[in-house]
Amino acid sequence: MEEAINLAKMGKPLTAMLLIKSYVQEKIEEGKDVNKMDKICRDLISAILATPSINDESWRVFVPSPSIEEIEAVVQKVKECLG
Repeated sequence: MEEAINLAKMGKPLTAMLLIKSYVQEKIEEGKDVNKMDKICRDLISAILATPSINDESWRVFVPSPSIEEIEAVVQKVKECLG
């Protein structure tokens, strides 16, 4: 997850979010049960998994990029939710 923060610091926030999405997908495939999580974690996991897989250059045209602080907050909460 530190790699995601580093990508954000390098100006690749959407690539960082895709890395977070990959991490979440792996944890779910390993057997983490989203239904047993609290509502905040379920909502966060659902939002991450619903993120389109588009690179920074393409996505930047359509969506504002999350800030480094926002990505750090997502990383922290994902760690809390998925361990």
